[in-house]
Amino acid sequence: MRAAFGGFTEKTIPARLRVARLLAEQRRRRRRRLGRVVAAVALLIAGGIGGWGAHDLLPVLTSSASAVLASAVFDDAIAAHRTFSVETRHPVEVGADEEAHLVQWLSKRLGHRLIVPDLNALGFRLMGGRLLPADSGPAALFMYEDGKGTRLSCYYLVVDVSGETEFQFRERNGISAFYWVDDGLAYAIAANVPRGLLLKIAEIVYQQNSPDGAKAKLPPASDKAS
Repeated sequence: MRAAFGGFTEKTIPARLRVARLLAEQRRRRRRRLGRVVAAVALLIAGGIGGWGAHDLLPVLTSSASAVLASAVFDDAIAAHRTFSVETRHPVEVGADEEAHLVQWLSKRLGHRLIVPDLNALGFRLMGGRLLPADSGPAALFMYEDGKGTRLSCYYLVVDVSGETEFQFRERNGISAFYWVDDGLAYAIAANVPRGLLLKIAEIVYQQNSPDGAKAKLPPASDKAS
């Protein structure tokens, strides 16, 4: 057996699929982002700023932390979509034919009840999903495909954020993504589709994950893009 598989090493695995490399790239990005926020906090403490001075700076630091989180989720969701959406044999770990098992498994790993969006109305069928690494813990990815072969990813990550945030949009090298946080869960919907269609999909995902369903009031969409 060793002779048969001896030539199969990490070097023969495509670089974009090496988990170690993906994790290393994630850590480097996190260190750069978190370094900026830590530096701001250190400056605040070293300067001995207190009272209303610190009170005035708190929203700035909070905004910076939120921006770091959003950027991290955007980066990871887009990278995951770019990596796995092109796979022909292994785009997912667990297929849609085992949807119940997939949801139970990923919900248990994330420690949060997950709902698989039904996007059939917009022509996207569930292919399956997979577990992914993230700095704050495991992340979940559900992948979809339409009749033309266009693939779409729904990325979920548990975060230490209460309440909800507005929809944010980014586009990078042809891949667009909408991101928001609701009830401790960060969502990112990524695909190479027009922004209008992606927004409709994001709205459906938001409503299907809301206790109010289709009556849920959508958060405002940010015009920010990068």
